[in-house]
Amino acid sequence: MRRASSHFSAPPVQYPVGRGLVLLWGLLALLGVGGAALLNWLLQGAGHSVVRLSVAIFFWLYAAGSIWHFWRHRVRGLLQWDGLQWRLEIDQRGKPAHPLEGVLWVRLDLQSQLWVCLDGPDGRSTWLWLERQSVPDRWGDLRRAVYSRPRPDAPGAGEPAAARRTDA
Repeated sequence: MRRASSHFSAPPVQYPVGRGLVLLWGLLALLGVGGAALLNWLLQGAGHSVVRLSVAIFFWLYAAGSIWHFWRHRVRGLLQWDGLQWRLEIDQRGKPAHPLEGVLWVRLDLQSQLWVCLDGPDGRSTWLWLERQSVPDRWGDLRRAVYSRPRPDAPGAGEPAAARRTDA
């Protein structure tokens, strides 16, 4: 059996969660493309129906409102890896921080952006968008931590990852 080397262990890291300009621009581009597609549909094939025009405008405004709501209510805080587990301290603007602990899963890796999911032991999932431009100096440490396993001396480190995860 091979011994794990501390040389390859990820260091403890703290990384801010919140603003995501790439995410914002991506959502706005998606909204713009959707609006252009609806406009093209209306001009090319929808005819002159007021009902179709109303439905198209309603759905576009609903999408715009959803993006605005998502952007205003996205999670902000501090994501922390201590070598054993992930912890998210959610910033609630003046109220005491609400910590979440759990297993972090990478859902999309774009090298300079990560879309991850933090699954808590209670079954609650929190989706996070992380960007390199938030703290470029710590990005490498964060990426190593995201793809690392707990330290070998951690309780339960010898168990398979599925056995460590507790499902509700």
